Amino acid sequence: MSPGLVSRRAYIDWLRGIAVLCMIEWHVLDAWTSVPARASALWPVAGWIGGWAAPLFLFLAGVAVPFAIAGHAARGATPGQAAWRVERRGWQVFWFAHLFRLQSFVYSLSAPFSSLLAPDILNILGLGLAVTARATGWARPRAFIGRVFWLVVPALAVIALTPFAAEWPWPSRLPAWLEAYIRPNGMGLFRIFPSLAFVPLGAFAGLLLSEAKDEGAERRALRGLAIAGALTAAAGFVLGRIDSPQLFKFTSAWSWPIWQTGVMTFGLWAAWELFRTWQSPAADRIWAPVLVLGRTSLFVYWVHVELAYGVLSYPLHHALPLPGAVLGVIGMIAAMYYAAGWWNRRVARPWIPGRLTVQ
Repeated sequence: MSPGLVSRRAYIDWLRGIAVLCMIEWHVLDAWTSVPARASALWPVAGWIGGWAAPLFLFLAGVAVPFAIAGHAARGATPGQAAWRVERRGWQVFWFAHLFRLQSFVYSLSAPFSSLLAPDILNILGLGLAVTARATGWARPRAFIGRVFWLVVPALAVIALTPFAAEWPWPSRLPAWLEAYIRPNGMGLFRIFPSLAFVPLGAFAGLLLSEAKDEGAERRALRGLAIAGALTAAAGFVLGRIDSPQLFKFTSAWSWPIWQTGVMTFGLWAAWELFRTWQSPAADRIWAPVLVLGRTSLFVYWVHVELAYGVLSYPLHHALPLPGAVLGVIGMIAAMYYAAGWWNRRVARPWIPGRLTVQ
């Protein structure tokens, strides 16, 4: 497994697999752990781990956008056509989100009609991909400052507006499901402010990586991202420690997404470094299961949510002690690994190695 091969895509897929593991961990624990068991000191730790799933999915989806656009361009598409094809994929994911909500409604025993339009992670992911693909198409041929203008500045604007979104009067005039895209109103867990910002921020990092022509350029780009990520995480950490009642609503809304962006950006380098330094057949067998999950993340999301929250597992809902729910997490991960291998077999190698083949 050469560093050049690994640096192209496998480490990004592996990070996405980590997001899948975080997602499964939280959904199963949230669905199956009894209310008394949630008083455990480990419960906040479980929530913290699960909380990384959504930002990682959004950020890594953004990282993949420039690679996808470059792939379409290499197959003969014009820059505008290449960007549109990736944007179209974003709109497809957005409509998949509504299809998923319809399926959940049909199989649920108690879901209200309002849940059909409630925004979830797939809604924000689809919107983020569509908007970011268009912005990346505009940013791609430009110099560094132009890319900052089209990708970083809009993302920072979304983060900056987050504390104000809760106080705007006009969203209350919208239907409740539309207002839920903007601020919490009891309908959805994920909103444009600040979640959508992770996608263009990931695309900015992806642009730097996708244009690396060789291993040396990839290494320099990743090390630059590691430095930028560490500084960004430090800035978010310091911002969250500002002790001012007048500024608290701003610093508390800004610090967390800034810190997460820094950690995830640094994580790109960390994952690449792990792959580069730990190379052996035994290591490949360790990387492979997470890669399988990462490369089938949408499929795994769709299936495991129904298994965790749906009617098939109804007797387990809020019924298990924490150790029992943890065993459920392990069982769900194993089940999703084998299901993902079956699904992956339709389009690629089922269990990956082959030196962690990268398409």
